[in-house]
Amino acid sequence: MQLSTFSHRAALAAVAVVLASTAGAYADDTADLAAELKALKTRIAELEAKNNENWLTEERATQIKSLVQEVIADARTRGNFSDGVNVGYKPGEGIFIGTTDKRTNISIGGFAQVRYTYAQHNAYNGRTISRQIDTTSGTPGSSDGSTAGRTTTRTRYVIDDPANASGFDIRRARITVGGNVFSEDITFKLEGDFYGSSTGAFTVTDAWIGYKFNDLFRIRAGSFKVPFAKTELVSDTSLSFMERPEVLAPFNPSRALGVSLFGDIVKDTLAYEINANDGQGTNTLRRVDTVQGDGTVSNNLDNRMSYYGRLQWAGSGSLRDFRDEADRRDNNSAFIWMLGGAVGMESQNSSVRAFPSPQGSTTVPGLSTNDSAGFTNYTLNGDLYRGTIDWSAKWQGWSFVTAAYFQQVNHNPGTSASLPTGYGTKDSFFQHAYYGQLSYMLMPKKLEVVGRAGFLLTEGGPNIGEYYSLGMNYYLFGQNAKIQSDVTYTPEAAYTDAAASTLQNTHNISFRVQLQLKF
Repeated sequence: MQLSTFSHRAALAAVAVVLASTAGAYADDTADLAAELKALKTRIAELEAKNNENWLTEERATQIKSLVQEVIADARTRGNFSDGVNVGYKPGEGIFIGTTDKRTNISIGGFAQVRYTYAQHNAYNGRTISRQIDTTSGTPGSSDGSTAGRTTTRTRYVIDDPANASGFDIRRARITVGGNVFSEDITFKLEGDFYGSSTGAFTVTDAWIGYKFNDLFRIRAGSFKVPFAKTELVSDTSLSFMERPEVLAPFNPSRALGVSLFGDIVKDTLAYEINANDGQGTNTLRRVDTVQGDGTVSNNLDNRMSYYGRLQWAGSGSLRDFRDEADRRDNNSAFIWMLGGAVGMESQNSSVRAFPSPQGSTTVPGLSTNDSAGFTNYTLNGDLYRGTIDWSAKWQGWSFVTAAYFQQVNHNPGTSASLPTGYGTKDSFFQHAYYGQLSYMLMPKKLEVVGRAGFLLTEGGPNIGEYYSLGMNYYLFGQNAKIQSDVTYTPEAAYTDAAASTLQNTHNISFRVQLQLKF
């Protein structure tokens, strides 16, 4: 303001000098010059008065700036400004709403799978369930190894023929809400199935909260899939068959309540996950204060801690290339492959001192033992150790997936329970399985044919669980809308499973057609 006043005064002085120097020559114009000088003085006075007005001080400007920032911050949280919110729809991912700064983004989606199944179950068509028993009478065999005195008896078990089953089913009908809130690093997922049980009751599948420190370290806590089998970690909507390999069932921890530390050691190439949880299948257990009808505490405090770790490496291509099983890449000329492996341990607190009661909720199906015909199931009472290795590859429309599973079942010597009598005095036994799956795109990204074979074995058991499947899929709109069909044959089913249309210890042939819609 002072500089401006000085400028005006300097200008006035200059004018005065000019006027004085020309006074003699222009004496006649003195009156006019005096009038102009007076006008200039008046203008300078007006400018000085305006500059002196304190209508916008520095302090007031600071206050206004602070107020504007507060209004903008409030608008970001409320989403009240028109250009600060994104709303839309992404096929297969659902409806989303989020802020332009990406701090909050929430999506709502889901999928449904409607299926028709015809299953033929036969007890003895071409293969009678039997076992061989060696009995000894009189003097055992001689020292030279002969079988003198030993007789062999073959016992046959004939089961009623259960005939067939035919009908429609809603295999899955799920709704999902997920995304990030307050920050791109705070994530969550809530998912439930309207047909999560045989009664059609709503069942929670996933319910977790996560935080990303960086690409290498992320944490997730709640209910979610246990990091073990690769095929289980593939989404239900991205499988080439309607169901995962039948031989996986005895080894599959599926979902559980727990916490995981995971991340990418090499971005989208080498990843790991370390998990601790309440034991397989605990994702639907609730708080411990639930009381039963007789007033006792229910078995919701599931004190059978389990631990898992998985590592997977994309030797060629990227990990995201293997999020689904089919080779539906836009450019499939490159040969890509991925190798993965995992280990796990399931503890079983079966002691009578266990609170609120001994644990006995984990069952291993598909056991073959010498003391019973066919297959049987075993409820764990001791610790279980398991492992898996898998390999996947894709090339020019071909896709190959294979895996091996292995587990050791142990007896808990602190309880009265024991292993099946077929194992005698042993404290543990082994179970293992293998499968291979091959598919090819007859029409790129549209028509796929797929085949699979799997085998389930038990240490010392005479029977092998065999499963052979052939299927065809037509992709209407990618994985978002597709029609699947398959036929599966097993000479002798190792366990009963409604989803797989198998009945334990019978010969099974099943045919299925399924329509999938993901939105």
